[in-house]
Amino acid sequence: MGTMHAMAEMDLPINVIGVIAAAENMPSGKATKPGDIVTTMSGQTVEILNTDAEGRLVLCDALTYVERFKPKTVVDIATLTGACIVALGHSVSGMLTNDDELASEITLAGDYADDRAWRLPLWDDYQELLDSNFADIANIGGPAAGTITAACFLSRFTKEYRWAHLDIAGTAWVSGGKEKGATGRCVPLLCQYLLNQAADEIADDEE
Repeated sequence: MGTMHAMAEMDLPINVIGVIAAAENMPSGKATKPGDIVTTMSGQTVEILNTDAEGRLVLCDALTYVERFKPKTVVDIATLTGACIVALGHSVSGMLTNDDELASEITLAGDYADDRAWRLPLWDDYQELLDSNFADIANIGGPAAGTITAACFLSRFTKEYRWAHLDIAGTAWVSGGKEKGATGRCVPLLCQYLLNQAADEIADDEE
């Protein structure tokens, strides 16, 4: 929301669509249980192995939903995994993407805005950790490489566009002390990325 507000304030000549994949995470009679099989908006089925990995179930439908806009690029942001905090701490966000050029663009924007992201691998070797005997995919991949397998899960729903996932579990907030509260990450990174994209589009139009 912060990024979309900033884009409107700057009146950038670029078409940006924001989709907020939010759900109230509360128990109910319709809550998922270990062993459940759910069908996503894409039609792919998911075996629920861990009910605490619920955010990706909401996010994967958002990634399917945005296909209707025929996007050039999709960047999702989520406080998705505690494993990202273990891997990268609280100084840098995790980045996983299916496009090398996009990885460079995000890295450049993050460095310039001092809101950095570090790329983690999204290799096919990790995909098999999500194999399920009962569904197309399991919702977790076990204890190893948790940030990567979470992104591998999401990547199953991003075949139609270039895509990057930013895991901001370690950077989204400060948990204690006088600085306690939300940090606003990755608003600076995303704003700089979109400023760069707008500048490139203007340059292309002038040519």
